[in-house]
Amino acid sequence: MRLALSARRSARVPLAIGLAAIATAPAAGTIRASSASPGAPAARLRLRPAVVRLGGRERIEVSGLRVRSLQMVPVGALEPAGQAFRWRSLRLVHGTWVTTLPAPLLRGIYPLRLRTQAGKRSVRSPTWFLRVLSPGTLSRPSFPDPAEVVRWWVRTVPHGTLVAFKRWPLPAWDRRDARLHRLFVVAYSPPGQPEESARLGMFLTAFRDGYGARWRFLQAKLVPDLERATIRGDAEGPGVPRALMPTTVRSS
Repeated sequence: MRLALSARRSARVPLAIGLAAIATAPAAGTIRASSASPGAPAARLRLRPAVVRLGGRERIEVSGLRVRSLQMVPVGALEPAGQAFRWRSLRLVHGTWVTTLPAPLLRGIYPLRLRTQAGKRSVRSPTWFLRVLSPGTLSRPSFPDPAEVVRWWVRTVPHGTLVAFKRWPLPAWDRRDARLHRLFVVAYSPPGQPEESARLGMFLTAFRDGYGARWRFLQAKLVPDLERATIRGDAEGPGVPRALMPTTVRSS
């Protein structure tokens, strides 16, 4: 499945969240969050591309704000080298604030925050997100319950039989928003192999494209991201994760 992004790449994303700039302030402008009102300048965000792949770069443009400086950070994101993203200053180009960010280290959905300068209060919108996804991700089936993503993956991708699964906490270094990402440890039987010795295990991540949105499949791995050096299961190779041994916690 391929995700048709052509329309979203060039389209301006209207974010009528009422981010108003106080243009008459003598010092650097202040961004304040308020309800949208007639005549109030609203910030508009454009992301190019609308969805970025791992290793790619994202151009972000913010218009509609009359401020003297502007900074942005993707909340919970890790830079490609592994450290937490720092605030990035945008540059003003023909009335539009512009910056280019490398794609975060991990796939996922990252809320964006704005501020005018260090020490000033930051603001965000519930619809401002940096999306780091594989092609076709947003065209996958969606579900109201993230547990349904697990069941869908087992029967659709490996065509197996779900044995057990349970929610697994995100690693301490993983700062992605837990309201948008759910990690599960899953045990399943391959097709035609019901024997306990044949069971396989996987760590599966579900995500949703915004607060209150439906859940989709993000990725499945033998071990969580960046955990290969610390999880014994990696040395054991494919098999049921230790998190589900010797007893199961939740069945299908």
